[in-house]
Amino acid sequence: MTECISKKPGRFSVLFLAVLVAFVIMPAVSYGAQKHKEMKLTMATYFPVNYPYTYEGGKLFVDMVNKRGKGIVRIDMYWGGTLLKAKALVPGLQAGTADLIYHVTAYLLGSYPVLGVQCLPVWNNVSESFDRLKVGTPLYKLQNEVLKKKNLFQLATGGTISEFIWTRNKLVRKPADMKGLKIRVAGKVQAKVIQALGGSPVTMPSAEVPQALQRGVVDGVVMNPWTAQGRGVEEFCKYMLVLPVSNLTAPVYALSDKWNSWPADVRKVLMDVAKDWESKYIAKKGSILCDEQIDTILMPFYAKKGMKAIYPTKKEIAAFRTATRPVVDWWVKQVGEDVGRKALKYTNLK
Repeated sequence: MTECISKKPGRFSVLFLAVLVAFVIMPAVSYGAQKHKEMKLTMATYFPVNYPYTYEGGKLFVDMVNKRGKGIVRIDMYWGGTLLKAKALVPGLQAGTADLIYHVTAYLLGSYPVLGVQCLPVWNNVSESFDRLKVGTPLYKLQNEVLKKKNLFQLATGGTISEFIWTRNKLVRKPADMKGLKIRVAGKVQAKVIQALGGSPVTMPSAEVPQALQRGVVDGVVMNPWTAQGRGVEEFCKYMLVLPVSNLTAPVYALSDKWNSWPADVRKVLMDVAKDWESKYIAKKGSILCDEQIDTILMPFYAKKGMKAIYPTKKEIAAFRTATRPVVDWWVKQVGEDVGRKALKYTNLK
């Protein structure tokens, strides 16, 4: 009996010691595998803090990452070209000046033509494009497969923002009305659209638009109604053709190799935020920017300013689509038949 009693404490001591060692070692192993010094990422954009809607969207992304990623990853954001001007954003990303950029797709089409699918006149509205472009969709994956070959990764997009034609004095209802008009555009796809409609494209940043309209340097602009409100386009234009002749997106980009080099927990925070951010930013009803705002906020604003909104008939819409179809075919040649046709299957093109 004495022998049995004396052995039990020994067995208990061994068991207790084993549990204690495991308790001490396991957190250390876990800490070593997952814990690292909070990673600081630099993010840049040319959007100023007073840019309507777009600033709110970008700030939301940064705030969400910094809140959810506390202790894991933090973004230091530079607005209004304070770190990199618009044309320097991609070179700055490549040089390592910025780790992430929040940039308009139109500026990237020369080097990354696959992104042109976001700008083509193949999207009817924000909501439909969101469903086709958001994180994880076939079109999202296809674009990143192509972008990876040039070391670029598109983290998040959201939907496309419809761009309308605004004119100073001439009312435009059909393609023939565009003949000879000098129209400001932001990028290649928009320029091709205006050429296809018989106008003359003039490329310039949106910040220069008010002065160009005031001086008659251009007869009109291709611009989305959200940005136009912030640029005061209604002060210089009498008419607005309410038809998406092209589209705009403002995705978040990183270098592909740098993205893959970041710790798994950092990438997880960024990707989880990207998915939630898209639905809160450019998406459907209730997001920062959505279709409903055109009728409930923007059109009443422009009407109050004395502008006339032109709503084309189905026949007139078909005429514009026919006139701009060569732009779609041009883009397909830019990216190659295989990629181009595959991408178009995921759009709203009929």
